[in-house]
Amino acid sequence: TKKGGLDSEDQFLESTPQSTSTLDPTREMEENNGKAVLAAVNEVLIDKVFSSTVNLSARGVVDFIEQLIAVSEAEIAGDTKKGISGVGATSTLPKVAGSGHGIEGPRIFSLQRLVEVADYNMNIRPRLTWSSMWETVGNHFARVGCHENAMVSMFAIDALRQLSFKFLEKPELTDFNFQRLFLKPFLVIMKNPGSREDIRELILRCVDNIIRSLAHNLRSGWKIFFSILTLSSSDKSVKIKTLGLAILQRLLDEHLEDLCPTPSVGSAESEVSDGEESLTASQKIERNTNAEDFVELCRASLSFVQTKESDNPLPIGLSMRALCHTACYADLIADKKILPPVSGYQTNDPAAPGYTYEGLSPEESLEMVIWRSLLDGLASGMCSSAPSTSGGVGCLVQRGSIMAMRAILLRHGKLFSASQWYAILNCVLLPAIQIGAEGDSSPVIQISSESPSVSSLDFLGEPLQTPPPSDDEGLQKFAEMTQSSDSSPSRPLGTAELLVEASFADLRHGGDGNLSKAYTLQKTGAEKRIQLQPFPDSWIATTAPIAIGLLSDLIISSSLELGKEGREAFWPTIMSQLVRWSVGSSKEKIQCEQVTDEEFNGDRMIVDVREWQPCEALVRIGCKEWSRVFRRVLEAVPTLDQ
Repeated sequence: TKKGGLDSEDQFLESTPQSTSTLDPTREMEENNGKAVLAAVNEVLIDKVFSSTVNLSARGVVDFIEQLIAVSEAEIAGDTKKGISGVGATSTLPKVAGSGHGIEGPRIFSLQRLVEVADYNMNIRPRLTWSSMWETVGNHFARVGCHENAMVSMFAIDALRQLSFKFLEKPELTDFNFQRLFLKPFLVIMKNPGSREDIRELILRCVDNIIRSLAHNLRSGWKIFFSILTLSSSDKSVKIKTLGLAILQRLLDEHLEDLCPTPSVGSAESEVSDGEESLTASQKIERNTNAEDFVELCRASLSFVQTKESDNPLPIGLSMRALCHTACYADLIADKKILPPVSGYQTNDPAAPGYTYEGLSPEESLEMVIWRSLLDGLASGMCSSAPSTSGGVGCLVQRGSIMAMRAILLRHGKLFSASQWYAILNCVLLPAIQIGAEGDSSPVIQISSESPSVSSLDFLGEPLQTPPPSDDEGLQKFAEMTQSSDSSPSRPLGTAELLVEASFADLRHGGDGNLSKAYTLQKTGAEKRIQLQPFPDSWIATTAPIAIGLLSDLIISSSLELGKEGREAFWPTIMSQLVRWSVGSSKEKIQCEQVTDEEFNGDRMIVDVREWQPCEALVRIGCKEWSRVFRRVLEAVPTLDQ
């Protein structure tokens, strides 16, 4: 019996069963020779060849592994006699039809031995020596993991899984990235366009199992896992997409403490207030690393939000669930379970660590590093060009993105300074709202009324009602009913997450927008009052009222509380947007620019560059919002300072 429990690798791996007819004389002679050698050599001595690799020098064990990989590649290719005279490329042995291998089929004897060598040396060698070994071994596993033979590739991935469990049992030191190097073959296989669906599913299952069992030991390995989950969102298979988001959901529900450990009492506040000077070099690295991992986690969830039209669209339900994740992440920042980095902010490369907004102080810039990926991702969802209609209700992803943004900004807006608010408005909210309006090509933009007093646009949506406070009795009932479900997380919902969940429940059931009564929609058999929309794919008809209503909500909830400085940041910016929608641009703003056209010998040409003008639907939405803003501001005037 061979080591590993495989009586015959040929039977286990062959693509086509061998014929029971009389063997070719050459084949029969080879088998007899093999049996004679096996009988003459003690199998214990064979095992000792591999177990003794622990005694080799650092260079020696790398050379041994390279040669073992060469043999393994030959075995897997089906040509185990390569290099022996009279056999190999010139062999007259028949091929197995359709397999692409010799009659022996792919073998995994050396691959099994490679796993054993890696296992023997894992905890014996220094990590630097082990890293040099694993770079070669990992590349081989990545290639074999994409093999056309399902049994070969599955064996390779299962071997990776077992080695990963053993490797991750030992915690990683702060200044090292060995976990990222070790887990990289999983990511390489996942990225390979030739990998099969069952292989990608197996990789996700491995990731899920590792997180469930060893999340407390993961450090640099998180980056690999978040990259794999991000890739799953664009997979061709809905099954892979669903599994990827399910892993993210389980991570938030069951392993949040491993990813974002609760800081000791007073430590978070002291670290933030004392600044960089109070931290050791190791603590600074850890703070920056944790912030980078958190940003990658946010991007992994946001990758499941459909922002562009695609031949491979995401199910709407997955996008809506991913939007709920964003509110959870905002709650983590607000609770100081995630702290901003202490250095390394930049404004040029969105894909690089430390990406933040321009025009802020160093401290404000660092604080916005952990917010920007969330806010930018939601902004992309707000103006998404992808259709997201279900059951006659349209623009679900677009409206869901605005609801998530609204919940985050209304619940945690006090965390931002006036300068940060200015950046959020001008770099996130207003551009997204304008892109959504200008990108609407539905028939709604052509509809006009015969008279200003008689509207042909009665189908336009309404802004959302002012949300109840966090301690509202109805919201708390909703939270209790949500958590009583078997599939709900045991952790309590944060303030922004609770508001998003209630808003989505109201949206699903066609509620009246009163979130204090959202708990009634959670009851078994609750009636759904869905009203079909005549233009469900129109951003203006379905989403614009909610978007412009958000700006009004921010005026009342945040700008008035920030004092004079806050009002100076908010009022001109938001008022200009309301004016743009309700009035448009005057003829005086039509600009004429001189441009050089090479087709006309470089002669100067005068070209009219006309300002964008709102359609009647947007004008009516903007004018209606003006009255709402004035009414709410008048109510708040008595509370304003001089």
